[in-house]
Amino acid sequence: MTLANYAPDSVNCLAFGIPLDGFADGTFITVTKDKVPYGSTETADGSISRLYTNSQTYTISLTFHRGSTSNDILTKLWQLDEFTQVGKFPLFIKDLSGTDLFFSTNTWIEGIPSMVQSTNFDTRTWILRSSQAVINVGSNQDASGILQDLINLASGTASIVEGGL
Repeated sequence: MTLANYAPDSVNCLAFGIPLDGFADGTFITVTKDKVPYGSTETADGSISRLYTNSQTYTISLTFHRGSTSNDILTKLWQLDEFTQVGKFPLFIKDLSGTDLFFSTNTWIEGIPSMVQSTNFDTRTWILRSSQAVINVGSNQDASGILQDLINLASGTASIVEGGL
């Protein structure tokens, strides 16, 4: 029998090397690959063909409570991009209580949250987009060590290089 441990407060998220915190309760980080690598089609006689697409883009949703200073940090990164059009930054997400890992040197803010004033303590969800990313969707049976994280990063980087990016 195995026991998996997960601690939401052990999830680290760094944007441009700056720690982001003040995440909202519930789902606070979502990383989604934009395109599946293989599409397939089946002919009338049952033959199947696959088409490979080398897309390394991901959409990341980060949800903070309205009192989080991370909203200020992301606003500044967004404003920098609006002003210079070169506001790309590295993004690193790591579950310290498990083996989940996401890293990209090419991330930008795709969508800013609406500014809402209400009688509630609302959340603010930021939409980021990354390219040339490395991801390891892992488990929480054991926390990964630095060596395993480096292997995960290296193997993901190798697939990007082989794909021509």
